[in-house]
Amino acid sequence: MNTKLQERQRELATEIDAMQTEAAQKRFDVKFDNAKSIKLVQDHLNKSYTWKTQNAAVVVSLYDQFKAQSKALATDAEPIISLRGHELNALYQALLNVEGTGIENARRFITMLTQIGEAVGLAMQDLSAMNSTLNDLHAELAEVDAELDSLKTVETVTPELETEPNESSK
Repeated sequence: MNTKLQERQRELATEIDAMQTEAAQKRFDVKFDNAKSIKLVQDHLNKSYTWKTQNAAVVVSLYDQFKAQSKALATDAEPIISLRGHELNALYQALLNVEGTGIENARRFITMLTQIGEAVGLAMQDLSAMNSTLNDLHAELAEVDAELDSLKTVETVTPELETEPNESSK
């Protein structure tokens, strides 16, 4: 049993490492209706989004990805921006956590959200499925680790025979 658990532990660790590497390299395509929609998101990130210390670097990276990829798009190409998982999550957060003032600003935001919300949502579902699978693998690995630890700490007790009668038996 111990050997089977150790083998399963190695298998899970290898599978998790491979999946984490894949997840770090995977790019999620966000399809836009047109190039104007990409520009709307860029403007939102640049002018309307309030960043915090915790997310400043990823928001800059996200904006730079939009800028570089939108410039590289041919005029007749399908308007797709390809993002890594952390950039996709930053985009989702930038669209989810917004405060603003003025009706026209609200109108522009709603228009932008309507144009790209579904595409971002679909990409987030893919990211979520990948993260869920990784989470399940980590949970299984934790169970195997715990089982192996419990097997290592099982105490062996050797009975000792009394050679002299004790006080209670007199």
